Amino acid sequence: MLVSTLDVITTVRKNRLTIGGLVMGAVIAACEVIAIMTVAIASGAAWHGVIYGKTGDPLAYAIVGILAGIVYATPFFLRLEYRVDEFLAGRRSVARIVNAWTYAFFALFVLAFLTKTTGLASRGALALFFVSGGVAAIVVDAGLRRLVGWLVAEGWIRPRRLLVVGAEQDVAGFVARHSVDTTGVELAATAFLLPADPNDLCLDAVRENVERVVETARPLGVNDVLILKRDAETSRIAAMVADRFMDLPVSVHLGQLSLAEQFPEMHVSQLGRVRTLALRSAPLNPFQMYLKRAFDVVAASLGLLLVLPLLAVIGLLIKLDSPGPIFFRQRRRGFNQREFAIWKFRTMSTMDDGPEIRQATQNDPRITRTGRWLRRYNLDELPQLLNVIVGEMSLVGPRPHAVAHDKYYERVIRRYARRLNVKPGITGWAQVNGFRGQTETEHAMRSRIAHDLYYIDNWSIVLDLYIIALTIVSPKAFRNAG
Repeated sequence: MLVSTLDVITTVRKNRLTIGGLVMGAVIAACEVIAIMTVAIASGAAWHGVIYGKTGDPLAYAIVGILAGIVYATPFFLRLEYRVDEFLAGRRSVARIVNAWTYAFFALFVLAFLTKTTGLASRGALALFFVSGGVAAIVVDAGLRRLVGWLVAEGWIRPRRLLVVGAEQDVAGFVARHSVDTTGVELAATAFLLPADPNDLCLDAVRENVERVVETARPLGVNDVLILKRDAETSRIAAMVADRFMDLPVSVHLGQLSLAEQFPEMHVSQLGRVRTLALRSAPLNPFQMYLKRAFDVVAASLGLLLVLPLLAVIGLLIKLDSPGPIFFRQRRRGFNQREFAIWKFRTMSTMDDGPEIRQATQNDPRITRTGRWLRRYNLDELPQLLNVIVGEMSLVGPRPHAVAHDKYYERVIRRYARRLNVKPGITGWAQVNGFRGQTETEHAMRSRIAHDLYYIDNWSIVLDLYIIALTIVSPKAFRNAG
């Protein structure tokens, strides 16, 4: 067995602050609350200045901003995501920030309604605050992360010191793959304690080395010990090593390499009274599902009423252009692979819905004259508002493919079926990025699936609104039309 300890520190540090404490996290959270309050005052004053010719009541705007900022920051603070190493790790993606801001604003609206204080600000000022506050939250998060990272690099903030324990090749791999310098964590030492081959296990030698490493770690000021465990065979020895490190005033972490590499979102969860290791959370929680469904029903119903005259005109053009029905029905797979019949305007002379379906291609002779125009501007998808209203589809989501195509790609593309873990949509993130229409190669389909999975992992109402807007105005949304 080998034991290797790295240099304690390689640069002179001022060590004027302490990383990982509640004080530093509170400072970061306070900066975000102050930024949101400032935006609330500015947006309220700007709106009332333009519309009413006077700035209004800055105190009222400040109260709204402080409340919104506190509600926004509280979940992050409770989950310790303002701890500097967590903050620098960049787990707060833009999508998560937008989600948190949307929920905070919704909660603020409910609070104002219950307390009958909705008159503190006008609806226009609140709408401007919602947009500008969301942008500010994203910008401030990025700015603070850069600032805190600089403070760590310059030594003004002392990093958390990490001791990594495991088999030699696992420790070397961890050090090579993970740049701890940019996450507020400093590698203080490494120890090769777990055997690379379980057959070489010698508990007495391991115990002796553990005792030596524990005593070495005490004067190093280690904050965290990470024990890397690759498989079940090393579980017993890893547990013994972890138990010995419990005598140190440190946080002890167990890294299951084989699982962590496959499931990067893995986290500890609670299932009833049982503590579990959750490999991945459901795509949408119940609140998000209800929120998305409510948005779909309201928006689809209003949209259907608005486009009824256009639907009638399109139906007449289809009947005059070619023989056959106005609508085209085809089996598609929806949420959790439940089949449904999709509504579309008929754009082709064929009505394929069997085990083999030929995709439409550029200049396909089966496409009618009216159909080519409808497909060019995505108007053939409008009848799917009915699918949305009855709950088979959503306004935004991965586009549903024909059942025959689903069955084929499930066999050749890993995680393909995961795209149906949410309801399919009339439009989607892949479509507004140009991945629509015919998929001539497996690579083209993989690109589409990658965008679909990104949407599932980063869903928010704001993202849905953004995709709907791009569907209308972005040239990419009209690319590759058949």
